[in-house]
Amino acid sequence: MQPNPMPHPAVTAAGIVAIVFGALGALGAIFVEISMHIVSHIAPADDGVPFPQAARAMASVTWLFLFLLAIFGIFVGAGILRRRNWARISILIWGGLMAFFSAITMAATFFVMNNLPPTLPNAAETASFMAVFKWVLALFYAIPLGVGIWWLILFTRGAVVDDFNPLSARLHPGKTLDASGFPQELPPPPSYVPGGPACPLPLLIIAGLDIFSAVSMLTLLIVPYSFISAIPLFLFGHAFHGGLALLFLVLLGIVYAVCGVGIIKLKPWALDPLIWCQALFFLSGIVTFLNPQFMSTMKEAIAKMMPKIPNLPAGVDLPPNVFPFSDTYFKAMMAFGFLFAAAMLAVLIVYRKRYLEAARAKNPAAN
Repeated sequence: MQPNPMPHPAVTAAGIVAIVFGALGALGAIFVEISMHIVSHIAPADDGVPFPQAARAMASVTWLFLFLLAIFGIFVGAGILRRRNWARISILIWGGLMAFFSAITMAATFFVMNNLPPTLPNAAETASFMAVFKWVLALFYAIPLGVGIWWLILFTRGAVVDDFNPLSARLHPGKTLDASGFPQELPPPPSYVPGGPACPLPLLIIAGLDIFSAVSMLTLLIVPYSFISAIPLFLFGHAFHGGLALLFLVLLGIVYAVCGVGIIKLKPWALDPLIWCQALFFLSGIVTFLNPQFMSTMKEAIAKMMPKIPNLPAGVDLPPNVFPFSDTYFKAMMAFGFLFAAAMLAVLIVYRKRYLEAARAKNPAAN
């Protein structure tokens, strides 16, 4: 009789937490969708609508996508409880992205909240409230940050990784059992098994982010055309609108999706196209930022998508005066975007050799 693996209570707890996170995310998305639907029917037409119609539709599609993502998170948690290896890989990607974006959001929260009160009406009266609100938001994002770090540590431990492998791989490393119970030789070792080829964790996280970005780009196919035509796409300093921009983003989304899935599956061809895409877009971003028309064009486009707030006091023009719409904030966000893109490109290049070695080991026929 074959022995059962030693249970890991921390893994079970992680699976339950993943299910809870997924359920809360799904319920939150449903609540937001219902709220937007109710508001759109209660609010008066056009002049008093809180958001332009195109922006509302885009927000609705975004929350629908997040709802589906949360449902997938529930399945990931269930897969963790059943010790499915695909779920372990998924939760590593989820944990890495969640930890990274939670940390970034916490830093942005402190940055924005420290600069926002002076730009608001009655700044002295709102300062104490904003201070408390800042720490509440920081605590809110500290929870997924801690959980993400916990998942990354837990699901890369050797004993936990081994728990997600087939029982035969633990009993007979490098061998499997035939129908009579005798060990037989395996084909090349599967991915993510100790001793077998595995994709580096940083590349797994980037691949997950690329797949997420790809799905986001493909959702543009179902949003109103007025939204697509309102937001320009800049490539090497030139602005593109409408159908041409949509076609480009859809094709780029397909490339990102294919490359992201290929990286997770350790395909030798998957990494280099992604490196070239990241390098070209990084260069395009620098050239675009140097375009003197870029800032004014983007601020004008964003203003069209912003809420229409009726009955503002005389002399108050919200978009230019509020901190998030200032040139300083906008440039700071652009600088962060460049740093983030540069860091991703550096990770892809640094881990390229290790990735190709693992990919060739798993796919010897491709050599």
